[in-house]
Amino acid sequence: MTALLDGFPLLSELTTEERGSLEACLETRELDAGSVLFHGGEETDALYFVVDGALAIKSEGQTVSELGVGEVIGALSLVCVGRRECEATAAAPTKLLSLTRESYVRLREDLPALALRLQEAILRSFSMLVRGVIADSRAPSTGAVS
Repeated sequence: MTALLDGFPLLSELTTEERGSLEACLETRELDAGSVLFHGGEETDALYFVVDGALAIKSEGQTVSELGVGEVIGALSLVCVGRRECEATAAAPTKLLSLTRESYVRLREDLPALALRLQEAILRSFSMLVRGVIADSRAPSTGAVS
């Protein structure tokens, strides 16, 4: 069993054994710098773990964020079907591990307790993100008025 998933905050509440079981469901994907992982508008199909390198997240051609080692993208695609809101491109040579929706469905059948714990972690992470956005929107503006 390797420790590839140990540094991912999303999985911090999973045991070492659970992370090992999850890792067995993952597929490795390697991208050259500049290669597109997915385009905006495409159907969501997988959760991606950044193991090495970085992903540039783009909206309307502009980079809006960059994800590095230990970060994930596409977690909600496992719990709800939808379309990608952005484009993800390798900012450098990048190694990813992916959990496809198909693999997640098999995980739910074979290891339902693990699948539930992963789903709870995804929803908890999303909830924290939403709460952060709400808190930021309530923060007083620091812009000077002329």
